[in-house]
Amino acid sequence: MNELQKSMNGIKASEKLKADTLRYLEEQREVKGEGSRAENKAGNRAYVRRFALALVCLMLLLGTGGYTFYGSPVSYVSIDVNPSIELGINRLGRVVSANAYNEDGQQILAQVKLKNLSYPKAVRLLLDYETAENFLTENSLLVFTVVSENAEAILSKLAGISAPGNASVLTYVSDRDCMKEAHQHAMSFGKYRAYLELSGYDGSITVEDCHGMTMGDIQNRIEGCRGHGGNENQEPSDTGSWDTDSQDNNCQNPDNGNSGHHGHGGHHRGGR
Repeated sequence: MNELQKSMNGIKASEKLKADTLRYLEEQREVKGEGSRAENKAGNRAYVRRFALALVCLMLLLGTGGYTFYGSPVSYVSIDVNPSIELGINRLGRVVSANAYNEDGQQILAQVKLKNLSYPKAVRLLLDYETAENFLTENSLLVFTVVSENAEAILSKLAGISAPGNASVLTYVSDRDCMKEAHQHAMSFGKYRAYLELSGYDGSITVEDCHGMTMGDIQNRIEGCRGHGGNENQEPSDTGSWDTDSQDNNCQNPDNGNSGHHGHGGHHRGGR
């Protein structure tokens, strides 16, 4: 093992980056090392030490910055049926975190590895998984809720993903304030958004109540409230779902006064 290779030991970087850097340094040393080996031996060693020190500093900076860039989620997708799963997505559209907010979600994540996948592929993998298919029937409701500065672009890609069992699909946009509130209640922000919507009609409903309900259960309660005049401006659609394209709700529970934007959404029916 030569001096250059020794200098690379202990540096945390990709093997390709190390190999490319070593190759470059070797080439530079050959250029610098013209003349007799005896005359240049001491100079080469000093050169290697200086270059290796500079290399270590550079790679530490690049390595730390690269990890932060790749490993930090900037967008989030909440996937809720009865299983509730949240995906954290980095700037490259890759899944860097996956968290379950109920037992059904935990069972799925124990069997499916999603990290480093593109988020459309990760969502398809979740929906294809046999356990998820047990929850996605014709009468099921699948809800995607997105927190992102590029929410519409993410929703556009999610809209092209079909749910098995011809399940109905709703999509929403939420924000980080609602996500923070949701996590304080050990609930996905997608399900929490639905809870807030329902609690706006029925002040007696609690977070604990919604913990034990599927998304379809919550949605049916919302539609029931609307059918009894809870919302004079909007009626359930003929399909039994509801159109939220024209609605921009406040993230506000009338009982506690917490406020913030919690989204608008759309509806389509899945199927394969």
